[in-house]
Amino acid sequence: MAQTHPYSDMTDLLARCSPFDMLDPQERARIQALARPIHAARGELLAQQESCPRGIHVVRSGRVKCFILSPSGGEKIVRLAEPGSFFGEEAALLNRPHIANAQAMCATELLLVPTASLREAMVSSTAFAVSMAAHLATAAYDLMSTMQVQFQLSGTQRVAHYLTQLAPDDAERCEIRLDTDKQTIAAQLNLTPETLSRILAQLTREGMIEQHGRRGVVLSKLSALRDCASH
Repeated sequence: MAQTHPYSDMTDLLARCSPFDMLDPQERARIQALARPIHAARGELLAQQESCPRGIHVVRSGRVKCFILSPSGGEKIVRLAEPGSFFGEEAALLNRPHIANAQAMCATELLLVPTASLREAMVSSTAFAVSMAAHLATAAYDLMSTMQVQFQLSGTQRVAHYLTQLAPDDAERCEIRLDTDKQTIAAQLNLTPETLSRILAQLTREGMIEQHGRRGVVLSKLSALRDCASH
């Protein structure tokens, strides 16, 4: 299990994290006092599928992947939790088992906010409750958008769509740096790493991208890449 440590620099985390920034300082301080700081090592599981939620995890630093395993052992990543975001709220608020596993992708610091504290804050603050509802709606919308992309687009279209989302809207050529490894990107796009590599090689041959090292990519012909994503 992850070990807990009293990080002094965790004190203003909730004030910088939406929707907790909607709470007044006294209510935030109350939640902070009841929350539990956690330090997770790379690869450490923070939540397991079918386990009972203890609250929501707010990420201070590092990164957490939320994923579902297929019967064959393949991963389907449903969310990447970055600093300032949180995960596990759907299971906590419904008091139902976790659907996905959550694993630290690197050394990660978090706060575990108990479910009871979260519910009390939603009752006491209308602004917080409305903001939390908007967060849940956005998460559901994003998940359905992801499902739409995966069901309706081919593998090549998915990769092209993913790359174009990392570029400025009005650019024709730009250089990007992939913020995670290709195995994780493949899992996000519901592809095997081998298929992702083949598609990237194909896009390179067709002059749409240039690969620089492990994570550097030059999007050479963004208009063509956008056409590829939509057709």
